Amino acid sequence: MTLFARLGLPQAWQARPRYTLLMVDWSDGESFIRLWQRWKEDPCRPDRLHVVALSASLVESSVLGSRLRALTPSSLHSLVDQLVAQWPLNLPGTHRLDFEELSVTLTIAVGPLAVTMPRLAVSADAIWAGEAAAVELPKVVSSESRSPTDRMLGLAVDQKEARHAVVVGAGIAGAGVAHALALRGWRVQVLDVTSRRQQEHGAHVAAALTPMVTRDDDIRARLSRAGSLRAQARWSQVSEDILWRCGALQLQRMSGRIVDLKAVLAGLSFPPEWVRFVEASEASDIAGLQLNRGGLFFPTAARLRPERLIETLLAVEGVERLEVHVERVDRVDGQWHVLDKHGKTCAAAPQLILAGALGTQDILQRSALLEPGARLSAMHALGGEITLLPESALSGGPRCIVSGDGYVLPALEGNCVVGSSYVHGAQCMAPSIAGGLGNIERAAGLLGQSQLPAKFNNFALDPLNGWAGWRAVLPGRLPFIGPLFNTQGLWVASG
Repeated sequence: MTLFARLGLPQAWQARPRYTLLMVDWSDGESFIRLWQRWKEDPCRPDRLHVVALSASLVESSVLGSRLRALTPSSLHSLVDQLVAQWPLNLPGTHRLDFEELSVTLTIAVGPLAVTMPRLAVSADAIWAGEAAAVELPKVVSSESRSPTDRMLGLAVDQKEARHAVVVGAGIAGAGVAHALALRGWRVQVLDVTSRRQQEHGAHVAAALTPMVTRDDDIRARLSRAGSLRAQARWSQVSEDILWRCGALQLQRMSGRIVDLKAVLAGLSFPPEWVRFVEASEASDIAGLQLNRGGLFFPTAARLRPERLIETLLAVEGVERLEVHVERVDRVDGQWHVLDKHGKTCAAAPQLILAGALGTQDILQRSALLEPGARLSAMHALGGEITLLPESALSGGPRCIVSGDGYVLPALEGNCVVGSSYVHGAQCMAPSIAGGLGNIERAAGLLGQSQLPAKFNNFALDPLNGWAGWRAVLPGRLPFIGPLFNTQGLWVASG
């Protein structure tokens, strides 16, 4: 019996806003291609088709393409090509692929079924276990098991008038949330004081988008991997001037808590296109500078320009920016009202996302929404400083990101960003001589340039620009992303 007959398609999805299929047996992907084509041809198709697939591992994109072209008629090869173009590397975890202007999505959970299945939170309209006997599924897959974001998006699909959200904060988090919602057809209002943010963050000219690895591939490592992959996929159309995939070297530490990076990587079996260990000679060739140690090389890591990225994300159709200093929020008649210091409602919507880093905690406190003992109440400020060094002082600077105890970014407009410090308990943060010298010493240690600190031992800060600011830190160094406990329609993306 075919996929369509077993699932009662296309009748089962017609006149529905969305249709979600859980594919326990991904197999070779032919079923997905044929399902996609059937969706395209049906004039009564749902607005969104979402397929969640489970696979123990992923083949290389070239192998996938060859298999699918052999299994499908030429009329479907354009769909095969689109799938192959986005096909992810064979990495454990969750991968999201978008097609048809986000109307068709494929989410692939990679790893042993016993690991991936319990982690699923999906509301499936149907389950496909392939032509073989049905697979017994854990109770985690049910009509009530939906992720917070699915619940939010699902509400908006069912109730068109609810496709309106207010985002407080226009940093990377706020801009990223607003951009993602707008691409789904939402009307999004972003509230921020742009002049204040640019004054506070404008000198933060460049940052690194790099994943991390740990021996046991813990939640922080998995989150950084998933976040890096998703960010690069979502921002794939951003210009290289803003997001440059230059790669990153994480060098073996020489002091402190020394971890054998080569041994760590050997136990993870990641594809070399994602990360590989390189000895000092190859690391030097990659960086274009003489390095005295090897480490991990992430070929797809990127240098980004935060402010330019934010402006690009917020320029998408559907996003409105409002200059508002938010004092507190209140829920009235199913709408979240955002109020300024005079108590005036500046914006209101069914869905409200607080993405203002440390400001999120302040808003919740003033709104009597921050419960004592809640994880968000433990968020605190951790100071940090970066320094801009002339590229000439670093022999032109590295060709890729070099990190370890600190980091050095490739040159940008004549300077290399080096950093960064961690300052606990500071009352205010500003570029300082001590902070600058500390960053120079970090750069010297990474690049093996022992004479570098002496060059700047008595420098004035004027010729060496820098930036200082705050990190919003939560226990465990993990962000808070999701609905706020005991509220409806209030979300947080901070930390």
